[in-house]
Amino acid sequence: MLLRHATPRKNQPSIDELGLLCSKSQGRRKVVWLHTRNKSAWAAIHSVRRHGGRVENVVVLEVCVPRRWLRRSKRGLWYCLFDVPPGRICGRITFAALARSPVDDGAPLAC
Repeated sequence: MLLRHATPRKNQPSIDELGLLCSKSQGRRKVVWLHTRNKSAWAAIHSVRRHGGRVENVVVLEVCVPRRWLRRSKRGLWYCLFDVPPGRICGRITFAALARSPVDDGAPLAC
C-alpha cells in the first residue's frame, strides 16, 4: 500500500539511513504511524504540534509497505507494526508542494 508519514525535516538524515523506526515513536504504541494522501495537511500540522517547529519544516514521506504489515486505527490512520526500511520510502513531499493549489494557474477552469 502507498501511504505517507509526516516528520520534521531534521529527522530526514536519520530516516534516510535507518528508515522509520517503531522505537522512535513518542506515542503510547511503539509503531510507525502512516496516513492516506487526503490526510497529509492534517498530518503536517499534527507533526508540528507533537514535535514542535514550523509547518514549513515538515516533510511528508511516501512509503510503500505490504498490507499485512498494517493495522487501521479508529481515527482512520494506519500504523505499521514493523520498522519501515529506507528502501520502502519511494517519495518526498515538501510543505511547498502540499500548500500548492491543485488548480493549475495556466489552465482555464472547467465548468
